[in-house]
Formats: sequence, structure tokens, C-alpha cells
Amino acid sequence: MNLNGFQFNKGELCCEDIAISSIVNKHKTPLYVYSSKNLISSYKKLKDAVSNLNIEILYALKSNSTIGIVTLLGEQGAGADIVSGGELKIAKASKIPTSKIVFSGVGKTEEEIRQAIDSKIKQINVESESELEKIISIANSLNTKVPVSLRINPDIEVNTHKKIATGSNLTKFGLPTDQAISLYQRIKLEKNIKPMGLAIHIGSQIFNNLEFKSAYESLLKVANNLREQGCDVPNLDLGGGVGVNYDNFEVDFTGFGRTIYEVFNKQGYSLSIEPGRSLVANSGILIAKTIYLKRNNKKNFIIIDAAMNDFIRPTLYEANHKIALVKNSTNTEEIFDIVGPICETGDYFSKDILLPTPKEDDLIVIFSAGAYGSVMSSNYNSRPPANEVMINNQKIQLLKKSQSIDDKIKSEASLLIC
Repeated sequence: MNLNGFQFNKGELCCEDIAISSIVNKHKTPLYVYSSKNLISSYKKLKDAVSNLNIEILYALKSNSTIGIVTLLGEQGAGADIVSGGELKIAKASKIPTSKIVFSGVGKTEEEIRQAIDSKIKQINVESESELEKIISIANSLNTKVPVSLRINPDIEVNTHKKIATGSNLTKFGLPTDQAISLYQRIKLEKNIKPMGLAIHIGSQIFNNLEFKSAYESLLKVANNLREQGCDVPNLDLGGGVGVNYDNFEVDFTGFGRTIYEVFNKQGYSLSIEPGRSLVANSGILIAKTIYLKRNNKKNFIIIDAAMNDFIRPTLYEANHKIALVKNSTNTEEIFDIVGPICETGDYFSKDILLPTPKEDDLIVIFSAGAYGSVMSSNYNSRPPANEVMINNQKIQLLKKSQSIDDKIKSEASLLIC
């Protein structure tokens, strides 16, 4: 296995040389375990891949907003791409400079817009004419200049899961090109709007850099057109979406950086990118304990103590993550479905996977769980979601302790007291 920060030592999985079993002894399963070494290495690889460009890296908090993760990336120099007022608060709590925060998303409320203006963030990426009207109205009422970028939708189909494709006009994201041009010409006349440029994001889990290139060439064409019309277009926000191969853990930062360079070198724009999954996916694993082995006349099941409330990607996106035993104690292999205890047929992590036959209480690891894992967790079936720890400088650091069901009951019951 070639995954920086995680390795098998004497037959047992370790995170930065600390045995997973010893981590579980201190923090019960299910448990997210992150490698700070992997996270820092991923950031540095991306930074190196775009070092020949005038570019800013804005971490997409939607992929993992645990404060310990965001703080560590901020310490490496990352800014933040946010999509809610809550994420703005988390970015600030993680000591991300507000001058390095960009607010994206199609449904910003008036309260969130005011919050962003008060925080003096870098820019708001506008995704509709109605949103722009709201921002102009607020800016005028405050008599404050608000930095605004327009997100264009290039109407491009990409080869990814339909639920994470965002570059087509069949989706809710961005503005059609002609509308964006018209609105940009308008905002340059607004006394309280500061034009910051254009933004784009065509989707996630993109492995073909030609798809990025096509989108970026479309963006550059619009930006140059606006400049020719006398508009100030200082910055181009290129979004994220670099694919993570969940089979071999590879991320092609080099190819992504080369593509950006080919399109934008010497074009005179400052640039920003919004990586999320590509930075954090391989930095985290989910550890679960085997509760039961169950067999019927058609299937073998490994029932574990993690569930879809902890990690929903397999059932929501049909995602296939590499899964293994933390410590293999047998040479016998069988084909299993790995499932959780939630009362849903969709509560599974893998189907028809060949694994060494575990015993009850054996530990199971789900790899590449650092992105869209804990951040999408819930209390479904009244289950507390997994705790989270990070290995940092050979120490086990607790990042997040989930709310217990007893605390949930106490909180809700207190509201019923008259």
C-alpha cells in the first residue's frame, strides 16, 4: 500500500507509526483518524504544481470543515472557499485571514451576505441575477463597497457522477455566459460594487485535464472579451474538482498545474483555485469494529459498528473505497458485503468484496475517508456520529467529540420545560 501517513507495520495498520489498535483503545469506534503528515504533504504537492503561477489556494471547507483540519491547512498558507455563513465562522475560528476567504453558493441569505461584508472577505462569487440585486441593495444601504465576482457556467458536460457535475446549464450553478457578460458590464457602473473578476467550477472527481482546459479556455475568452470592453477583470477563480483515485490513492496535481499554466501563463490575471477533496480525502480513514458475521444462502455479511450516518458516500454516490482489515489474523478469504446497523438496505460500505475472514471485534479500515465523510454525518437512527482524531507530531489529538444521545435528549427535553 502506497499511502503517505498510513502503512502496515508487522501486519497491523499504523498512522504515522502509531498502531490503529492503540488509537482505538483511547477513542472508541467508529473513529475518523487523520494524518497531519499526509495533509501537509498533499498541500505542498499542489503548491509545488502551481508554483510557476500567480495563484492563491483556497481550501473548500465543504469537503471537511473540522476546525483542526482547516487550521492546519491555514498554517500552510491556504485561504478558504466557503458556501455558508457557518463555514465563514469556522474559517475565522480556524484563523484563516478574511482577506483570503471567497464565498460561493447559490443560496446566500441576506444575513449571510451581511456577515460576509462585515467580515471584509476577499469576494462574493455571485451565481444569479437575483443574488446580485440583493447584494447591490445591501451595499447601497450600507454605503460600502462590496467585492464581487460572477460565476459563469460554461455549459460543459464532464465525465463524473451526475450529483457532482456542476458545469452544465441543467444544474443550479453559475450564470450563462451571455448573462454574465451583461451583468459584469452593469456592476462596473455600480458605485458600491467592486468588480473582482470571474469564477468557474465544473464539478468534482475530474480525471481528464482536457475537461479543465476546455472550461478554462471558455473562461479566459469571456474575461478577455470583458477587458476589451473596458471592464476591470483582475482575478479568475478556477474552482476545484481534481479527481482522487480511490483504488490507488493517486491525485494528478502535476497535470492539473500544467493545464492551468498552458491556458493562463502570461495572460495577466491573478488566479485562485478551490481544492477540497484532493487535499483531504487520502488524509483520513474511518475505523470500525466488526459486530457480527452473518451468512445466508446468497450472501456473506460483515456487520460493523459504523453506518451511513457516519459515512454516506457509498450509498449516496455509489463510491467504492478501498477497505481492509486493520490486522489480518487468518489466511482464509471470502466474499462479503460490508454493512452497518442502520435500518436501510442502503446502509453499506462495499458489496462483493474479497477480504480475509474477520472475527467479531476485529477492526476494519475504510480508506480515503477524509473528504465528504464526517462533514456529512448525522444522528440518523439516533446514532452519535464518529469521533475524530489526528496524529500530529506522534501524538493523538482529539479534533471532534460527537454529541452523545444523552446530551441530545437533555438538550431537546429542556426545551419542553414550561
